Amino acid sequence: MKENPSLYLSTEDHQVITLLLRSIKFPQGSALKLKEELSRAIVLGDSQVPSDSVGLNSKVELEDLDLGEVETYELSLPSRANPDLNRVSILAPLGVALLGVRAGEDFVWNTPGGLRRLRVVRVTRESKKASVHGPYSLV
Repeated sequence: MKENPSLYLSTEDHQVITLLLRSIKFPQGSALKLKEELSRAIVLGDSQVPSDSVGLNSKVELEDLDLGEVETYELSLPSRANPDLNRVSILAPLGVALLGVRAGEDFVWNTPGGLRRLRVVRVTRESKKASVHGPYSLV
């Protein structure tokens, strides 16, 4: 597992996440971690971001390396997060951990039940035309 692999973000995702973080008066926990991650991001034009890199609205297939189970999540803004639909908020610990991770990379996610070792199997990025940032509130 890589320590701090390169984190590639589109200009649009970077702007939306920056606005979200600015709306939080006293960031703590996951919001602070997200702010740290954002500060090390390599910001690229939408067409330059690797297609296998997790960004907002990406669908991510994850394999639990200890259990062998595969789960699919969608990284979303807090206003669209919905555990019943496996939409995880960018402000949730898993959301922060997923941001910028690429297919084939492993990472560790600290859960209340202990550490989970996960591998990104596949990333499906939403096309720019289907973006849902605009009409939705950030929180």
